[in-house]
Amino acid sequence: MMQQRPWHISRIVTHLFAGVALAVLTGCGGPLSVEKPLRREKISDGVSRKIIIEDKFTWAQSFTRISAETPDGEQRFRVQVRSKQDSILWAAISDDMIGLRVGKAIVINDSAAFSSTLLGVEWTGSAHDLAGVTGIEVPFQYLNRLLRGQLIGTNEALRYRYDGNGDHWITQYSISSDRTVTVALDRDLHMSFVLIEDPFESVFIQYKSVDEKTGYPNDIEITVKSQPDYKVTIEVTEIRTGGPFNTPFSL
Repeated sequence: MMQQRPWHISRIVTHLFAGVALAVLTGCGGPLSVEKPLRREKISDGVSRKIIIEDKFTWAQSFTRISAETPDGEQRFRVQVRSKQDSILWAAISDDMIGLRVGKAIVINDSAAFSSTLLGVEWTGSAHDLAGVTGIEVPFQYLNRLLRGQLIGTNEALRYRYDGNGDHWITQYSISSDRTVTVALDRDLHMSFVLIEDPFESVFIQYKSVDEKTGYPNDIEITVKSQPDYKVTIEVTEIRTGGPFNTPFSL
C-alpha cells in the first residue's frame, strides 16, 4: 500500500502552487523595466503590468537641431542642452544657418530666464511662458524629462495595459486636477508617445527613434492641438553623459 505523505509536506506544496498561481495572475515579481522587459511570447492584448521608466544618468548634454514649421515658413535652430536630472535645464540657442548665438535659457523647476545680447532681451518668468519669449513652441516646463524619455510629474512605477492593435503599453494619470497625461511605450519599453491634455489645450509628443547607448530619444515631434499648422521637430545629433556640465547664466 502506498505510504501517505506527511500532512505538513502536502500543505507546503499546496501553498507553494497557490503562491505561484497568485504571482502569475497579479504580475508580482517587481515592475518591468528596459533592463527587465516581459518576454515577447508573454505579451498579448489586455495584459496588465507595472512598469518603471528609469533614468540612469544624473547629467546629460545633447546637441540638437530644432525645426519649427509654421504657416509663415520654417525656422531652424541649433540648441545645445545641458541638464541635471529633475533639477536644471540649460540651453544655448543658435541660428542654424550661420551659427550665430541667439541667446541662452535656463529652467530650474517652474522658473525660467532668457538672455539675448543679439536681441537685447533679458527676461525672467515661468517655464511655461519661455516658449513665447524664445519663439520655440515647446513645453519647456517638461522639456528636461521629455528629452530624457521620462514620465512627467512622477517617478513611480505605473500600471500599463498592452494594446495589441497599436502594439503599445498604455497608461494614463493626472498631474493636476484638470491635466492628464497619456503615455505609450513600445515593446522594448521606450517612449512611443506622450499626450498632455487639459480643458484648454493638448500637446502631442511623438518619439520616433532612440539612442541605443543611453536609451534617450533622438527624434521627437511635437504638435499642439490649438496650432495644427505648427509642428516642432527635435533631432538629437549627439548625447553625452558623465558631467557635471557647466550651466553658465547671468542677467
